[in-house]
Amino acid sequence: MKEEKTMLKIITLGDSNVGKTSLFYHYVNGEYRYNRPPSIGPDYFIKELKVENKHVFLMVWDTCGQERFQAFSPPYFRGANCYTLCFDIHNEESFINLGKWMDEIIKYCYGNIPFVLVGTKSDIPRTDKSISKARIEQWCKNIEDQGIIDKVHYFETSAKLSQNVTELYNVAAKLALEHYSIVKYISIIRPIGPPEEVKVGTCC
Repeated sequence: MKEEKTMLKIITLGDSNVGKTSLFYHYVNGEYRYNRPPSIGPDYFIKELKVENKHVFLMVWDTCGQERFQAFSPPYFRGANCYTLCFDIHNEESFINLGKWMDEIIKYCYGNIPFVLVGTKSDIPRTDKSISKARIEQWCKNIEDQGIIDKVHYFETSAKLSQNVTELYNVAAKLALEHYSIVKYISIIRPIGPPEEVKVGTCC
């Protein structure tokens, strides 16, 4: 019997200039591209791989930052199985805005929301103005305590040094497959209703 191939959709979110496209490009091409222009709209690639011994197609979407993104967010979120939520570990605003991005995810998604938290630009040494690991751990704990997700998976990454790029997408693919299987099962036994409104707010 021919093996069924599953399409999994992963969406990359985060403020402009945090390095989303660099991660995206590195995962696709296996290299870091210097002086890459910022994204001006959504882009995606499809990668074929094995996840949990299943043959899947991983559709990973990249996007521009928050300002342009708002115009096309509803169709962009539709059918997502996992999210990679990115912030620059040296940029306070991008960390604070994680709450706004979580509100967007909750608005369009149902049930327990699988996502991977991604701190970018780890090749740059931390300073007093960088986001401390303690604050990041507390943010993850707050999300877990609200019941939005059972466990927040967090990676500090560097597209320039190839740090944790493949690892984060491997975890995202596994979470996406789990979500796909759950949604498929629920859709068989009962219709999916609208999500409850939850506000995450700003980071601590």
